[in-house]
Amino acid sequence: MTEEGRCGVAVDAHVLCRGSVLSNARRFVLALCFALPALCVSLGCQAETPAGDSRKVALHLVTLLDDPSVDVRRTAVLSLGKIGHADAAPALARALADPDSLVREYGAWALGQIGEDVTDEAAVRLADALDDPRRAVRQAAARALGRVGSRQPALAVLKKGLAAGELDRRRAVVGALMQLDAPGAYQNLVTALADPDPAVRQGALAALGEVADRRALGEFRRHLLHDADAGVRAEAAYRIGKLGGAGDDVAVLEQAAATDAAPAVRVWAAWARAAIAGAGGE
Repeated sequence: MTEEGRCGVAVDAHVLCRGSVLSNARRFVLALCFALPALCVSLGCQAETPAGDSRKVALHLVTLLDDPSVDVRRTAVLSLGKIGHADAAPALARALADPDSLVREYGAWALGQIGEDVTDEAAVRLADALDDPRRAVRQAAARALGRVGSRQPALAVLKKGLAAGELDRRRAVVGALMQLDAPGAYQNLVTALADPDPAVRQGALAALGEVADRRALGEFRRHLLHDADAGVRAEAAYRIGKLGGAGDDVAVLEQAAATDAAPAVRVWAAWARAAIAGAGGE
């Protein structure tokens, strides 16, 4: 509670406590706020719900995702994320199409909280959410995809978006693939290294680094020496330092450390060279 006697200011639920006339749905949310600890977690009230109550509470909260009040929907979706019950996943996936961007963002976060127990359909909805017009929703969906794990149906959507999506979607997709650590996307990420946008190329390098497939070392070396963007070159140097070894890797790092026009690239190349030496390379 705040000093004004309202609950849950941090999650926009305080409006539920104002006014003299409340709908039945609002009364239900308020009853949960004061009677059920699970909802209170999201409203900043108190501790966790007993495990036996979580499914029952989640199913009640699911009914509020269609409430006409945006504040009720926001509170319900946040609470479902706190509870993290898998039975709420289909409804949370539908919430990714809510007209309110915060409900969509919170819905993506809540699916990530459920994690690997979400359905493949929900994972595909998260992949589709990388097309959302709001950047915060796209970022929440990318993080959630990393938590739910690599699913073939969702991966197919990501690959398609990486090849033919608009710029914001391509950036979001490489971010999601970096979170996913998806070896099945290796060739798609290599293709993305030719993207005209440097943020996409850098994200693709980072995602390839997370996969830790040594076949990518040739791409890292090429981009370190020849990419036009300093951020991409610095990423390439860092990834060589994490994955590379003696020989060609050391040679290109020494060249970049000595000659690159960007100070940050020279610093990362020198760091990578030292990292390889410390790991037993030349």
